[in-house]
Amino acid sequence: MIEPADVDVHLATCADCAGELARYREVLAAARSLRGVLESPAPDLPDRVLAHVLGPEVRWRSTLTRLAHDRRTHVAAASVGGALVGAGAIALLWARAMRRAMAGAGGGAAA
Repeated sequence: MIEPADVDVHLATCADCAGELARYREVLAAARSLRGVLESPAPDLPDRVLAHVLGPEVRWRSTLTRLAHDRRTHVAAASVGGALVGAGAIALLWARAMRRAMAGAGGGAAA
């Protein structure tokens, strides 16, 4: 297990990690300063973004409608969903096995 004192020693001796931590803290401070700033997006923002991504000559609504009704899109979405469910199941089984291994190594009862 890594102790906080070990991290402090490493940060004191590693300029790269200390610099990375300083940049991370700057980002956090900048993000915290934005808490009170709320901007409403322009009503035409989705249209402009899609026109920019798809190009001005492409009618994005017709493209999205065509994709929504295309059987291949449905099959692809189902495949991705199945892969995500499978990956989640594997992650849960792996986490359970790790908990059992840790409990066994510590002399405690299995979870």
